[in-house]
Amino acid sequence: MLDRAARIGLFVVLLVGITRHLLLGCFVHPFADDFSYAVAGMRTELIPRLFQEYSSWNGRYFSNILVLRGPLVLGLKQGLVLYRCIAMASILFTCYAAHRFVLRSFTNSLTAGTRWAMALLFVLLVLHTMPDVNEGFYWYTGAMTYQLPNALSLLVFGNWIAFFQRDRPTSVGWVIGQCALIVIIAGCNELHMAIMVLVHAALLVHDRIRSKKLDPVLAGLLAVAVVCAVVVFLAPGNGTRSALFPHRHELLRTFAYGVAQSARFTSKWLFLSPILLFSLALAIYRRSRPSDRAFFLLLQRVNKWWALALPFMIVLVAMVVTYWPTGTLGQYRTVNVACFYFIPAWCFAMLVWDVQVFEPKGWVFSHPDRHLINGLFVVLCGCTFLFFGRDGLVTDDLLSRRVGRYDRGTHEWYHLITGSVQSGAETLELPFVVIPKSLHILPLDSSPDHWMNRSLADYFGNAALDITVRPPAE
Repeated sequence: MLDRAARIGLFVVLLVGITRHLLLGCFVHPFADDFSYAVAGMRTELIPRLFQEYSSWNGRYFSNILVLRGPLVLGLKQGLVLYRCIAMASILFTCYAAHRFVLRSFTNSLTAGTRWAMALLFVLLVLHTMPDVNEGFYWYTGAMTYQLPNALSLLVFGNWIAFFQRDRPTSVGWVIGQCALIVIIAGCNELHMAIMVLVHAALLVHDRIRSKKLDPVLAGLLAVAVVCAVVVFLAPGNGTRSALFPHRHELLRTFAYGVAQSARFTSKWLFLSPILLFSLALAIYRRSRPSDRAFFLLLQRVNKWWALALPFMIVLVAMVVTYWPTGTLGQYRTVNVACFYFIPAWCFAMLVWDVQVFEPKGWVFSHPDRHLINGLFVVLCGCTFLFFGRDGLVTDDLLSRRVGRYDRGTHEWYHLITGSVQSGAETLELPFVVIPKSLHILPLDSSPDHWMNRSLADYFGNAALDITVRPPAE
């Protein structure tokens, strides 16, 4: 158990850490698809446009609603404020969903403070480890398509944990809530669609083997996930989009690159990030406090090899779902999703191995000095979430006011584009703006005919305006 001084120190570190990421959201700006979807949303009715997206681009029936009715549809002045609020809200909602997941997992055996500490630790680990946090939380189109279903899935999984731990309490409201969450999550993107089907199929098979009966609730919600998957998978637009990739549907390429990329990212997360250390700290924490009986029995009962394979299987599924239709990894949006699930899956595997292997053999701090471990853990959190890796870049961007200069420079862009459109100018060279180091923002292309440049010009009222960006000074 953490002593009082360690608890206070830990919460200070966690609150400062998460506040820095929220502050970063106050300076972000829309880019890329944000402008093109905003233009489409402003100029077309929602329902006809949704059918057009379904028939010509993808089957994401839910996230398409959100991106076509994004904050920029309100205009830049009001839209930018809402855009930034949504970026911060995505972080806070993920914290809430993680807290609900912890609450469901450990019932009432943890204090409220411990539950919130675990939730904040998880979100900070995600923010620290994600390959492209900008696309995960700060870019509206990416956040609505991938991070929203990430957070919602924690609610789904937490509800299933409560379902199995508490003698299967079901009500009409519970079933309707789970059904609604599945429909929303599966309708956001193809990867979460596959995850919903695979998770519910695995739950049904596991329960059928253990109980020798077919649970109608599990079967019914799996059917819902399958129906949603069919709707997404059979969208005619998938073929149109897939045709842009020459190496699509190559089985050998999908398998080879899927395995290679899985090994690449899991190795990086385990050995070049603090995940391994934090999972070890979690195991030590479990030993230092009375165990939640239901959770402890689960850790004893789970096959340790399947538990160890689970985090790597999650990443492999993400890679296969990405490579099969496109033949390329592309942007890191799907890798972000894999990272989001890899972290808790790896921590669960570590706990299983600690209960079944390490602790019985007396390995890994059988009798740790509580005060020493508490102090080291607070120091680890402080260094990780304030000064190392991407978190160090966040601190540097804020303290050096680089994010402020980026904000002012981008506002100057808006002013120059507006003036050029009003004056009827045909070309515009924008001044170079330094992008914050902690945000991987896709810059405008060097060609004014690139779709991003055209989308930006079109949003301001003149798609024919040739926009270029001045090269950085030597």
